[in-house]
Amino acid sequence: MKIMMVRPAPPKETIGLQHVMVVEPLELEVLAAVTDEDDEVLIIDLILEKKGIEYFLKKHKPDMLCVTGYITNVTCMKEYCRIAKSINPRIVTVTGGVHVEVIPSDLDDITVDFRVVRNATIAFKGLLKHLKCGSDLPQGILRPGIKMEEVSLPEFDFYFPRPRRDLVERYRSKYFYIFHNKVALVKTAFGCPYKCNFCFCRVITGDNFYQRDIEDVLDELNDIKETEIYIVDDDFLVNPARLTQFMDGLEKRGLKKHFLIYGRSDFITAHEDLISRFKNLGLATVIVGFESFNDEELKKYNKMTDVETNERAMKILNNLGIDCYATVILPPHWERRDFDLLVRKMIELDMKYVNLQPLTPLPGTGFVVDAEKLLIHPGDYPKWDLAHVAVKPEKMSVREYYQCIIDSYEKILFRPSVLKNHLRYSLPMLIKMLHGSWKVHRQYRRKAKEAEE
Repeated sequence: MKIMMVRPAPPKETIGLQHVMVVEPLELEVLAAVTDEDDEVLIIDLILEKKGIEYFLKKHKPDMLCVTGYITNVTCMKEYCRIAKSINPRIVTVTGGVHVEVIPSDLDDITVDFRVVRNATIAFKGLLKHLKCGSDLPQGILRPGIKMEEVSLPEFDFYFPRPRRDLVERYRSKYFYIFHNKVALVKTAFGCPYKCNFCFCRVITGDNFYQRDIEDVLDELNDIKETEIYIVDDDFLVNPARLTQFMDGLEKRGLKKHFLIYGRSDFITAHEDLISRFKNLGLATVIVGFESFNDEELKKYNKMTDVETNERAMKILNNLGIDCYATVILPPHWERRDFDLLVRKMIELDMKYVNLQPLTPLPGTGFVVDAEKLLIHPGDYPKWDLAHVAVKPEKMSVREYYQCIIDSYEKILFRPSVLKNHLRYSLPMLIKMLHGSWKVHRQYRRKAKEAEE
C-alpha cells in the first residue's frame, strides 16, 4: 500500500508560531513506524513545501492519505480529504492528532473514511490489517457518522515505536524552534500529572501519565544526529529520580546535546541543584508556564504554584545562565494597568523571551465561558490558536486589548538588554527571527485594526 502522510500548512488566519518555529512532524514519523515492510510511506510537510496538497496527490497517487493537525487545522484537514476523494474516489482517507482524539465530531465528514481517536500507533496498525486482510475494524477507529460515545474504546496504551526520521530527511535542516536551529524532537512521557484547568494536555490522555524507560530514551538520543534536542513532554521536570537517571545516562554515554524542555517553576525552585547539574550537561532552555504573577489568578487556574515561586524560579534560571521561554495567560478582566504591571514584573525579572496568551477556553478542557462572551465562533477553527483574543474583554474594547498585547511585547522584547543578548546568535538566525517576529507583529496589528472597524 502506498501511504502519504501529510502535515497541513497553517491557515492564513492563524496567528502563527510557525513564523518563529517549525519542528519535525513527530506524530507522523511515529505513525509511519508501525506500517508494514511492503508499504511505501512518504511524509509531506506542507509547512515547508511551496506546492499544495493537490500537486502531491497527483504526483504520488497514494492509496491512503493520512492527515494530522490541531484545532486550527480542522478545516484544511477536511479540505485535504475532499480534494483527495475528488482526484481518486477510492483513496482511503484517515485523520488523527490530538484534536481528533478529544473532539472527533469536528472531523466527522463523508470524505473522512476513518478517524483515529485512541492509541494511534496500535489502532493504525490494526486499520492497515483491516484494509488488507478484512479483519475487524480495531477499537479506537471511527467511521463517518459514528460518535465516540457510541463505541467501546480500549484502555489507554502508550506504545511508542522509534520514529521514522529518515522520511523527513529532506526537511531536517529547516526545522528550528526560536533560536534552536536544526532541532530534533524527542518525547519521553505522555500526559501530565497536574490538573491546570485551562490545559489540553491532560485531556488527551484521559488524565493518565506515562513515562518511557530512560534507557530507551537514551538509546533514541544516541541515534539522533542533531545536537539541538527539544523534549516535547508536557512537563519533563516531574520526577527528581528520573531526571537524575537521565543525567547519569548522558554522562555515562558521553552524549553531548543541547536541550530545550518544559518545566514547572515549583520543580525548579525545589531542585536547584539538579537544574544546575543539568545545565552542565546541556540544558539550554526551559519553557515555563508561569501563567500569572497574581496569586488569585493562579488559584483560579488550579496551577498549584504562587507568585513567590515563579519569581524564585526565574531568578534561578537567570543565575544559572539558562534561557527561559516564559508563557503568561492574559485574562479578559484585565485593564491597561494590569498589562503595565505585567511588563514591569517581566522587566524586573529580566525575562527575555515571552509568549503572552489571551485566555482561550479550548473545547474539551473543562474551562468554559458563556457563549455570549466568546469572540470566536466554535467552528472558526483557524482562530483557536491561543493568540487571538477569544473572550470579550470586560474593561476595554477588543482593539484596545490587542493594542495592550502589542505594546507589552514591544516593551519586553525590544529593550536594549534583550537585543544585546541576541547578538550571541548567528546573523542568519537573527534575520530569520526578526523576519518571523515581524510577521507575527503584523498579524496582531491587523487584528487590532479589524477590531476597530
